[in-house]
Parts: sequence; C-alpha cells; structure tokens
Amino acid sequence: MPSPFEKPPLYVVPFAPGAAEGRAQDQSAYRPVLFERPEVAESTVPHGLAKTVAAALPGLWYCLHLPASLPDLIDVDIWMLKAAQNLRLEHHILMVPIDCFEEDVLGEHLQHHHPVVTICPDELLDEARQRASALGFALPTTPYSQLSDATLAAQWKAIHEHFIPGLPRLPGEVALTHRLDLAPLTLPHRRLARQMGWPTAESVTQDTNMREAFAQALRGQRFLAALARLEREGVSHSEAGHRFRQTLQEEADRLRVPLALGLPGTAPAYARVAYDSEIRRRTKPQPAVSPDDTWSATLHERPDHMVERAAIEFAVTHQSVASSGLGLMLPTMPSDAFTTLAELERHFHTRHNSAAVKRLFTRLNEAAQPLWTAELKAAIRHASYLAVFSDFPLGLLTMPGDSAPLCARLPVTYRPLQPLTRMMQQQLSAPPAIGLGGTINVLVAECIPVSDPVGRMSRQGWNTACETAAPNSATLTITQAETPTLAALQQSVAEHRPDVLIISAHGTMAGNMAALVIGDEPHLDLGLDRVPPVVVLSACHVAPRGSGAVSITDLLLREGALAVLGTQVPVDVRRNAMLMVRFMVYLAKENTKPGQFSTILDVWHHVQTSNAVNDIIDASPNLREWATRTTVDGLPVLGEFMSNRATGRIRPSHVYKDTEHVLGEIADEQGQGDRVRNWFRRPGYVPESLFYVFAGRPDRIHLTPPQLLMEQARPGGSSQA
Repeated sequence: MPSPFEKPPLYVVPFAPGAAEGRAQDQSAYRPVLFERPEVAESTVPHGLAKTVAAALPGLWYCLHLPASLPDLIDVDIWMLKAAQNLRLEHHILMVPIDCFEEDVLGEHLQHHHPVVTICPDELLDEARQRASALGFALPTTPYSQLSDATLAAQWKAIHEHFIPGLPRLPGEVALTHRLDLAPLTLPHRRLARQMGWPTAESVTQDTNMREAFAQALRGQRFLAALARLEREGVSHSEAGHRFRQTLQEEADRLRVPLALGLPGTAPAYARVAYDSEIRRRTKPQPAVSPDDTWSATLHERPDHMVERAAIEFAVTHQSVASSGLGLMLPTMPSDAFTTLAELERHFHTRHNSAAVKRLFTRLNEAAQPLWTAELKAAIRHASYLAVFSDFPLGLLTMPGDSAPLCARLPVTYRPLQPLTRMMQQQLSAPPAIGLGGTINVLVAECIPVSDPVGRMSRQGWNTACETAAPNSATLTITQAETPTLAALQQSVAEHRPDVLIISAHGTMAGNMAALVIGDEPHLDLGLDRVPPVVVLSACHVAPRGSGAVSITDLLLREGALAVLGTQVPVDVRRNAMLMVRFMVYLAKENTKPGQFSTILDVWHHVQTSNAVNDIIDASPNLREWATRTTVDGLPVLGEFMSNRATGRIRPSHVYKDTEHVLGEIADEQGQGDRVRNWFRRPGYVPESLFYVFAGRPDRIHLTPPQLLMEQARPGGSSQA
C-alpha cells in the first residue's frame, strides 16, 4: 500500500474569470499559467496584476499557513529540517478560474497530490463546493468569510486525522499572519518554531520593526543549525548541553541559508510606453516596511499599490517558507537606477571602455544606496543564494564593503515581476526539484550561418567544448545541430529531447523586444513541444533590464523552461565561448564526481566568478601576450595563477581586486609589476562575465538526486541509506 507521504497536499483557490482569464476555446490547451496580459483597465499599475486574479490573494495567503507536506503534521528529526532547506518544499496551491476547476484541467495535479481543501470568495462558494466535492477534496470548501485562526487550527487537525490518523499529532498551531510586510521573515520562523517546540504565536504588532523581526528569524536559524549539527554528530543529550553554546557560536559564524528578496520597481522607459502620464503620476514608490500592510479577507479591494505589494510579498513568503529560510521586502527600486542601468547596457552596444563602465557602475550603486539597510547586509552575509523577485538585476549592485558586485559574492537567480499575473502563476505552478543525475544530454542548436564570422567562431567554441568536456565524462553528452530555421530548431529539440538546450544565435532588439534571430527573423516564442529544463541563450543582449524590454529569456519561462540563462549586453563571441566551454567542463566534472556543487546554479556561479581572471587578461593584446609568458615555476602566467597562486586567496566579494593582486605578484617576480598593473588601468578591463542573468529556478535543478541529498545529510551519512 503506498504511503500517504508520497504525495503532497493540494490546495485550490478559484476566482471568477474576466475576459483574459476565461476558458480557452480548446479546453485541452488550458494551463494554469495565464498567457494574455490584461488591459490596463483590468489590471493593477504598474506591475500588471489582473484584478480578477487579485481576488485570489486572501485565499493564497491563507493556504501558506496550512501544511506544505504531510511531515509538517508530525515530529521530525532536526537534521531533516535543516537538510530540507536545500529541497525547496513548496506549498502546492492552484489558482484557477472557477469554470476550469474540473478534472479535465486539474487531472495531473489530482493524480500526484492529495486534494485537501478549496478556499474561495464567498460569491463562488456554491459552485466551488460542488466542483471540489466531485473531485474528491478531503475537507469542506471554505469561504473567505470563515477564514480565522480557529478555522486554521481545525483544518490542521482534520488533515492529520484524514491522512495519517495513526501517527501522533505535533502540538502547537500557526496563527494567521497579521503583518504582510514582515511575513517573509515571520511566517517561516513560526512554522519552524512549531517543529522545534518554541512559542509559535505571532508577536508581530503594528509597532514591530524590521530589526526585531529579522533578529528573531536569524536567531531561529542559528539554533536550528547548531541543533542539527549536534544531532548529525550523534551527541547525547547530556553532552549536547555542554557543547551547545560553543556549537551555536560556530554555526552563527558560518550560517548559510536561502534568501528570498522582493524588489518592486518598473523601468521608466517601459512605463512611458505602457501607461499615460496621469497613471504614471499616480504610481508612487513603496517603502520596505508598511505597518498598515495587513492581512484581511478583503485585501484584494485595496488600492493598486497595496494589492501589488501583497502579491509580491506572497511570492517572496511562498519562497522563504519553501526553503525554511529568510525573506525580505525591499523598497521600490529608484527610477534613477533603471535609467543608469539602461545607459550602462547601451554603452556595450558601442566600443565600450573600462573607465566609462566604472563610472556607470558607481552611479548605479549611488542610485541604489537606499536599499542597503543593516538587515539586508546581514541577510546577504548569511545567504547561501539569492532568489530575487524583481525586474532589476540586483546582482550587479555592490554591497557596501565589497569591491565586486553581488553576483560574484553568491549565486543569484531572478523571478521577473512584469506582468505580475504571470509571475504569480509561475511561482505557484513550478514543478518540484529535479535531479540531473545520470547522463546529462546537451543539445547545441547553431542558428548562425557558417558564412557569418561569428558563426564560425561559435562552432569552434562548441568543438572545443566537445573535445574538452564530453570525453572526460561518461555522464555528459554534447550534440551539435545545424538549426538555421525555427522549424529545424523545433525538430531538433523534439528529436534529441535534451536536458540542457544551448541556442547559439544572434540577439536583436526589435522595438521593446529582446529576441533571438533565427532564419533572419526575430523570435520571442519558440513554440517547442517540450521545453528542456535548462535553456542557455548563447546570444547577445537577450535579457536587458534597464529599459524594461520584453525578453525571450523571461518568455521561455512561460513556455515551460525551469531555468534560462541569458545575457544583458552584447558579449564577445570568443569570451562567451570560453564561458560556455567552462560551464560544460564543470557540469561534466560534477556529474562524474559529485560533491563540490549542489545545483546547476552553483556550477554557473563558480564558472562566472572564476572567469574574472579571463576578463582581466583578455582586456588587451599586451595582457594576453603577457599571460602566455613563462613564470619562474615554468608555467604560463595563467596556468601558474590557476594551479598554484589563486587557491584560497580569491574572495568572491573582492574577486577582481584579489585577482589583480595575485597577478601583480607574478608580474613582480618577472620584473613586470608596474607595467602589468598599468595595463589593468589603461586600457583597463570590463567585468563582462557578470552581465549574465539566470532566470527561473536553477536552484531547483540538482546534480545529485534530491533523495540522495537527504540521505547524505542523515546522521552517519549515506552509509545509512
């Protein structure tokens, strides 16, 4: 008999559809992702949440307080709570138009989940109740008017009695959240507190500030890490009492937890195209903390800016609850930051120079200075990776005290906000974490004609990847395909069914669209029958952010990709080829001898950051020639740097500064120190490797199967599997 724990709970929040969300003529083509962008009159401004969809927000927030999985109902080992942070165990909530709430549409979800309860607006109660009953939902449908702490407690108890009545019930309840602005911190903490046996009642009031909420959440994470370590080490209760204080201090210093950030803001260039001047005047920036931002069954009836705020906060909280980590809302990104970013991106379309890029980076950091609160800096210092809900590339900013941008310090992935309706649907409909264990099949689709010099250099790069990466790994295959037309691309993907699709093409800006050129035509929609989990766009400026352009990088997420890697600016084909070759090499190494990296996002971050030395050396003919010279140890400069000198000396937060320092040491030994350092300044170099955006959920694509990760975290390691 299958265990009830094999399936997670499923919650449904139906809403009354408007014109954009109504049933498609072809019912079989319906997916819970809304493709059409609502008209301005039907959606909020400026991020574009359909007002009919906004009516689901009270129910969505309520569902975050229910069990995400059946183990939430029982006492589990502390080491499992810590290890599960790497698995992102999300709530499975479907937000669907009421007339699509039926088996034809939800059949796959009903097959792989326990249908538990439907939460709906009061006016939909009768119809929702009938549909939920026909689909076998375990608990009675609950209207918004009945949502309360008492209802929540009763449903926790009823879920336990229905699915696992023979197991002891974990005491304690998680009351409804009051302050939504602090919920990304407080709700994960209170859910953790319930498992740990700590007080779970929400102590957040109208007067609570960010500092207090953050301190409590961080303290809880430190306690969890210390107790999990003692449990993994098999320490007895008496010995744990003696060791706890020291262990807590050690874990506090090295604590790393997932961090989700919500960063609202719309590029002025986009707003000018999308909205008239009167609408733009009504759009005001939002602070990070707003005491009036509270939960209620009518929160969807608030003004646009508060409805959008509640939606972004929900997504960030959904993410932080899934990882049992930390989450923060940030203030609206200043418009000056978008304007400067757009100027920086445009600069790369011309013959760019190091001095101008540095000046623009300085202006960018000055414009974003209001973001850097003490809490944000502390959270980033303890983050294992960043999941950023924003249309602004936060990873390009440099945290005070660092000399390199955030994306060098730690892995960053983005969830685009515009339009907000699509972001909400994608956040709720993502598949569970997957493992790429076994053979990773890579398809390189070459869309650039061989007659094009860029096409020739591109093919040379992929040939090098095949020669360098694939032969060293029995678990990674690279197939090169000529796909000069969209039909050829579609056919090749259907034939090879790759895990990783690399599309080598020219990128183009067509109006306000960042598209791929395939067969002399710009394309935003590839029309693939099966989109691979990972898509790498080896093309120029397919993910610009400064102008708010509609990009194929973001739209591929809508088509079904789990993660998409794209470029913000035009990139040199030779440097891009080097990055891609190194990406394949490290994927092959990790898949052959796992252990260094957990996810594909970790692999990319290592490749991106460790490429700083190539950014520097490739900046001028003089530096390239010097890098081939022999050092006192008989190796070329680059080989000496990578093999002997750099190990343990390059801090990610200062990766370019430290790389310069180590290269300078080698130059000093050759009597070339002053000359080489002068080349660093004139003509200087550009950190081109940092202008890549990984959008979607690369943090959920494991190179080790998720089940094996849990076994490895078990006390005694995998030997107890």
